[in-house]
Amino acid sequence: MIAALDAPAWEEVLDGVASAISWVRAAAPGDARIRRVVDKLVALSGHPKWEVRRAVAHAAAQTLYGDFGPALARLSTDLNARVRQAAETAALRRRDWANASALGRQHEDHINATLDDVEARFGSRGRAAVKRAGEHIANTFARELYHEVIKLLSPLATSADRLVQQLGDAAAPREKLVDEASRMKDRIARLRAVLDGMRAYTAQHELRFARESIKEIVEESAALVREGLRKAPRIELDIPPHLHAEVCRARLVQALTNLMANAVESYDGLPAATPVAVTAQTAENRVVITIEDRGCGMSDEVLADAAVLFSTSKPDGTGFGLPLAVKIIESEHDGRLALESRKGYGTTARVVLPIHHRRERA
Repeated sequence: MIAALDAPAWEEVLDGVASAISWVRAAAPGDARIRRVVDKLVALSGHPKWEVRRAVAHAAAQTLYGDFGPALARLSTDLNARVRQAAETAALRRRDWANASALGRQHEDHINATLDDVEARFGSRGRAAVKRAGEHIANTFARELYHEVIKLLSPLATSADRLVQQLGDAAAPREKLVDEASRMKDRIARLRAVLDGMRAYTAQHELRFARESIKEIVEESAALVREGLRKAPRIELDIPPHLHAEVCRARLVQALTNLMANAVESYDGLPAATPVAVTAQTAENRVVITIEDRGCGMSDEVLADAAVLFSTSKPDGTGFGLPLAVKIIESEHDGRLALESRKGYGTTARVVLPIHHRRERA
């Protein structure tokens, strides 16, 4: 392989670069030979043939080993446009890897700090139990996300194959090509929506609690729902102005917006004669917000899975809206979200929140 990288014939060098990067990626971490091979690849960034220089840029995009930085900086100003493009792509990919690695270390530090706190409170057995539970949850989430993405990628790949075949058929009508491309666009948008939902669900937010007006929060949430939907039933609010609670305003608005949007969307295809009713009251140092609709409702089976990640009965749903609301209300606000529903009669969502944030109560 080293001999190929030093070969006088550029075609042989090109083959050597391909072999070298494959070997580097498969080599065991710590193998002393990796540095020698990578140094050879970096040196080839000055090769007289643009094909070799571009191959070096492609190699840099496939490994974090070695200092390709100066070589990529030089290749990004190469006289050949293909080399410049390959170098810029490689630089972006290596930067993303570095950022992801740094973010991963931050997450690991945060998890270890949390486990240290658990161990201080409950001992090493408590730490081990929490760690096992966390790993189980992470594995389940990753597995479910994989299945959801595969469900979207499989028809997308089928559409791509059909489009390739149609492009190869000179007699294929333009309308068929446009239809296939449109289907691919829709499926990509659906995939993006799932990934955006995943990011919103897993994001770590800095929660700032303050005494807020429940009336103002509900009104803000209802306004967001009205803006996002053209044809929708009325949303009637009956919130006493004196109700206040210590909440993270932005997060609670997001949760209530999701719940109200679900209520409004339950009228799809139905006459929206009865408005969505949102009320609030106090009960034993807690605020109870009730969102009641007369939409399609849910069967017992659908209701049982309503808050499960990726579970959705909507054609364009992602399965993150209700689980995110549960996370915000229960995990972040120490509250409770209860759903009651009957197929054909509508759904009632009841949000129970402590008036005082738990850390303040402590």
